[in-house]
Amino acid sequence: MKKLAILLLFLSGAFGQTVRAQNNPTADEVMNNYLTAIGGKDFLSKIENLTIQMSTEMQGNPMLVTRKQKAPNKFTQVMNAGGMEVFKMVSDGSKISMISPRGNQTMEGKDAQQAIMMGTLFPELHMAALGVKNTLDGVEKIDGKDAYKITHTAADGSYAWTDFYDTGTGLKVQTVAMQKTPRGEMQQTIRYGDYKDFKGLKYPTTISQGNGQFQMQLTVDKVRVNEGVKDSDFVVSQ
Repeated sequence: MKKLAILLLFLSGAFGQTVRAQNNPTADEVMNNYLTAIGGKDFLSKIENLTIQMSTEMQGNPMLVTRKQKAPNKFTQVMNAGGMEVFKMVSDGSKISMISPRGNQTMEGKDAQQAIMMGTLFPELHMAALGVKNTLDGVEKIDGKDAYKITHTAADGSYAWTDFYDTGTGLKVQTVAMQKTPRGEMQQTIRYGDYKDFKGLKYPTTISQGNGQFQMQLTVDKVRVNEGVKDSDFVVSQ
């Protein structure tokens, strides 16, 4: 009788786990819910470019950060302090150049693939076409709230990163990825919060990113949709 009770208890637990697993959406459903939450696929597919103006502080000094993206996978990010450009990163969709007072660096081929994929304008719109494999790895707490954890793996398996989507709102709340640096690979974590509406597009207005040694808090001041972007913004320096 005791053995039967233990068996029933075990089966009950296993059944409960099966029911919970069946209640979870698929990775594709989570990503589709996210796209719907920020504007919907039809609306997002009509966005050809974005310009994001942000402000932050570094060692007590105010800085302005301007990020421009052009569909599908071109981007540029410029940091200014005291009216001077202190850092610039540009991608033409195949290569990336980084320009700073310490010198210039260019990445291409496999070294640039992950950054370009993650810098794609609304990557969830393009993952299926690019063969990215998306896996739902359960639910985790992010800032005390449940979030679906989805791992994205490149078609050739050369890189992967993880996104977390709030189970209630559908919005993306965190991204975790391994980042290549001169000191080797480091884990980078980006948090997204305070989503607001910008002409139909929901975009986070607080962004926190860091790699354990360095942390930056960004406030999004302006989001411009389909205006003020030129092809010359995305020319990679050789």
